[in-house]
Amino acid sequence: MAATPAAEAEALLVSIREQHSLHPLSIERDQPGPQKVNTAASPDRPDDPSSSLLSPSSLALDLNHYRELFSKLRFSYLEQVSKEKYVRSIVGDPPVVVSAADNAAMEEKLAGMKQELKARKEANAQLVVEMEQVARAVAQRYDQVKAGMHTLETLPREIDALQAEVDALKQQRLNMSLADTEAALKESRAQNAELDREIERLQRQMPAKDRECKKAERDLDMLERRRNEVTAQATEARRIRAEGGRDYIGEKGKWYAAQETVMNGLLGIGQAS
Repeated sequence: MAATPAAEAEALLVSIREQHSLHPLSIERDQPGPQKVNTAASPDRPDDPSSSLLSPSSLALDLNHYRELFSKLRFSYLEQVSKEKYVRSIVGDPPVVVSAADNAAMEEKLAGMKQELKARKEANAQLVVEMEQVARAVAQRYDQVKAGMHTLETLPREIDALQAEVDALKQQRLNMSLADTEAALKESRAQNAELDREIERLQRQMPAKDRECKKAERDLDMLERRRNEVTAQATEARRIRAEGGRDYIGEKGKWYAAQETVMNGLLGIGQAS
């Protein structure tokens, strides 16, 4: 007998939970033990020994804290080593004298070491970028898995509810009398006929609507051309006025305004009765 969708979803959810219990995806903080070195806590770095999980923000704070700490330790180490070498060179018997050739050789050696160190830093930086990309991808997939688990948790109940509804409808159909069945069929046919009439009415209106749309597009194109012409004329008029030339368009407009005033006076338009 084939398994139902609800049973398949339940089995998949159980399998995912088992895998998650065997390989949990979490970032754990090591608890401080007696062998740990107790470093000074940074004020920006919350250190809660009771918490075993780290968030991305706390991880960033930890990284910044350790970068600053290692930078200070490196500076202290170099300072201490330099002092010891200087003191030994002075109090040694015989004293250690460094020549210019020794300095040049040491600088050449340091230049090579710096180049190698720079290359390693670049490789490490690229590796860190790749690790961050992989971490983001894993986090995104983990969120998707969690969302899928939530869906699987609710899916069996929804399937059962829908199956119960389907069974109820089937039972209702089976228990309907012949008269009720004919009435339901008649109602469905009436609804279909109404939909057909509505579709036919819309199809009859479609050619007229198409003609209206085409006419509106032509009017819009004409207005667009007119607007461009008026804009060009206005720009030309401003340029002519700025250069001190004769504004033919402005004079033409004034002439039209004067003619309109004369015609209104002759026809008695705008005069008080």
